[in-house]
Parts: sequence; structure tokens; C-alpha cells
Amino acid sequence: MNMRRSVLVVLVVLALVISACGAQKTGKMSFSIVTGGTGGVWYPLGGAIGGLITKNVADTDATSEATTAAIDNLKLLTAGKAGMAFAYDYHAVWANENKLPAVSDKKQNVRVVMGFYEQPLHVVTKEGTGIKSVTDLKGKRVSTGAPNSGTEEQADYVFKALGINWDKDLTREKLGASESVAALKDGKIDAFFYGVGHPSANIQDPATTCGAKLVSITGADVDKLLRDKPYYAVAQIPGGLYPNNAEGARTYGVLATVVSSAKVPSETIYQVVKAVFENFDEFKRLHPALAHLKPENMVKDGLSAPLHDGAARYYREKGWIK
Repeated sequence: MNMRRSVLVVLVVLALVISACGAQKTGKMSFSIVTGGTGGVWYPLGGAIGGLITKNVADTDATSEATTAAIDNLKLLTAGKAGMAFAYDYHAVWANENKLPAVSDKKQNVRVVMGFYEQPLHVVTKEGTGIKSVTDLKGKRVSTGAPNSGTEEQADYVFKALGINWDKDLTREKLGASESVAALKDGKIDAFFYGVGHPSANIQDPATTCGAKLVSITGADVDKLLRDKPYYAVAQIPGGLYPNNAEGARTYGVLATVVSSAKVPSETIYQVVKAVFENFDEFKRLHPALAHLKPENMVKDGLSAPLHDGAARYYREKGWIK
């Protein structure tokens, strides 16, 4: 369960958006990788993966597309409007079990391509708000993330665990990450939630410009939340990672993954994972969040949803799974 959390999820749905004339006249496959906001980690990672695919997989172009992340990514994937997507591992499980009504009222054959890291949930505030712990959010102006985002879902779980009604006990804003940063700096909100790998530009910015502080998500109620939801795990945001945050923060995270549709041909996914792992040193240099990844951990640790056949074939060849 430890390795399973902070993951970056890339959903690879063979919702591969192929332009009819482009595919038929040139024989080239083109698809988008749906990710998250431009100030987060998933968007540049999607671009990195797309670049490796375009460079190393014959007759294939892949590009990163900014979204509100999480649930919307799965919607685009299962609707055939994206070729790959970042998602949380447990969302992929729920999609397969028809337990994700926000995405579909039917079972979806979502398959994991690879896992990434435990992605911590952050609570960001600043001096003068009086917020020292998550219980202090009561009565404050708080952004809980964009609608249908993983951030919003996780913030909902936290407030329910604390017995706080976000519609009655605080002034709630539903802002994306960049909008939350601007609102905090302008004094329009007191804090915001943000699920993101680190380091993130959307936390670096307010930490540098207005002394933003990270708030630990701890306490007996949070401990019970983690026990009740085994796909969450304790995560530590290192001290000194951001200016004015020498002590870091204790929180929890969820595993980020890359997923795809089972309809995507096995050979396509085989070539995708081959392009990443046979250029792994180059891949890890593309973002600090990738620096400590190990291939053998990315293909099994913490993954609950089934692997795509094409990915599993490559991982067996490498001896990473049986």
C-alpha cells in the first residue's frame, strides 16, 4: 500500500483520436494524452510521454492535452475522445466495476499501462488566516478544486471525516489550481486544496510571492479515513521543498497511473511502454517528480486495476512481473 500512493496515472484509451483523412491518407496514428492543469505535474509528464512515443514509435504522434484531470480524463477516455489519460488507480478499479457513476453507468474496460508515484493532497494557506490545522478550515473561504477533479473528491472525503459540511460550515469556491493560486494571493480565499505531485509550480508560486504555507492533514479522524479507504496512504511533503516551508507537511496520497482502454490493440500499448522504458534515463530527467522512479515498482506496486495485455507482455519480457 505504501508504494501505491503518489502515483501519476496515464490512461491510454484507444479512444485514440485518429483523424479519418490523416489515418487513411498518411497511415499515421495521432492521439491525445489527457492530463491536468498546465501548472501541475501531469501536463508536462503527458508531454514527455507523448514526445517519447512520437520519437520512438513509428507512424505515431501523441500530444498532451490540458484538462481538469481525474474524472474528466476518464470521461474523455471512455467516450473515445482521448488516446491516453492520467488517472488514479482506484478510479480505474471503480470504472471496471461500474462504481464510478460520474464517468459512466456501465462497466468500462479500463486497463493500467503503468503506475507513477503517490500523489499527495495539499492544503495551502498563508499567514494571517489563522489556519494551522485542517480543523481550522471551518468558517474560512476555501477552494476545494475544480468540479469533477480528484482534488474535489479528496477534499470532500476530508471534510466528511472531520464532520464539516462544506456547504454550511465554510465559504466554498470551486476553482482550478491556477485560479486558486491567484485567489489566495489576492486575499479572496484563505486556503485551497490541491492534489499534485511535487514539486509543483502552483505551490512554488504562492510560497515564493506571498509566503504560502502547507497545512498537515492529520488527526484521529484522518487516520480513520485512511483505514476506511485502503487506496490512500500517508505521504510526507519534504521540508524545504518550497520556500517558507522548512518543516514540510504530513498528508496522504493516492497512486497516479497511466491507463488505457482494453480496446486499444496490444501491439500499440506494447510499443508505448517500450518507448518509455527503453528511454528511461531520458524520461526520468523530464521532471523532478520522476527522478526516483524504478521500472519494477511502476508495474506492480500498489496497482489494483488490471494491466493492459500489451503492457503486461513487455513487463513479462523484462522479468518485472510473472
